[in-house]
Amino acid sequence: MHTKHIMSLFILLAVAVGCENPRQQNTLDTSSIDQGRDLVKSMGCNDCHTPDYQKRNAVPEEDWLVGGTLGFRDSTGTTYPTNLRLLLNSMSEEDWVVFARQMRKNVPMEYVLLPKASEQDLRAIYQFVKYLGPEGNPVPPRLPAGVTPTTEYIEAPYIH
Repeated sequence: MHTKHIMSLFILLAVAVGCENPRQQNTLDTSSIDQGRDLVKSMGCNDCHTPDYQKRNAVPEEDWLVGGTLGFRDSTGTTYPTNLRLLLNSMSEEDWVVFARQMRKNVPMEYVLLPKASEQDLRAIYQFVKYLGPEGNPVPPRLPAGVTPTTEYIEAPYIH
């Protein structure tokens, strides 16, 4: 085999192996990823969006932010913690910033810090979640008032 062909095969192999792991493909800024990780922890995102996070001492990072089927029920209906890994991997960074600023009403998320976070912080959270990659399943859709969930749920008397 000619040297030229061997080099071409080597390059193709390197590209193919690199394509198997989305984290290797990422050209995301490491400092933004670290900042996003710290924000996710300090803002309490895992408390609701990572199953069993509050029950276990340590949930591996690769299991973070996949949403859950534990509903939060109040007079307006039942809401489920969104799978942020699927959500953020389905939108652009710009769309995420707009979405985070315009959080939905009548859900627990409207009472947290996310809508008031700086643009830099929102972008860092996006970069971190993109780094984690898509994982998990979609969560149940929001249930309207008066519908009893078939999943486990917590009665949550939110102030509206």
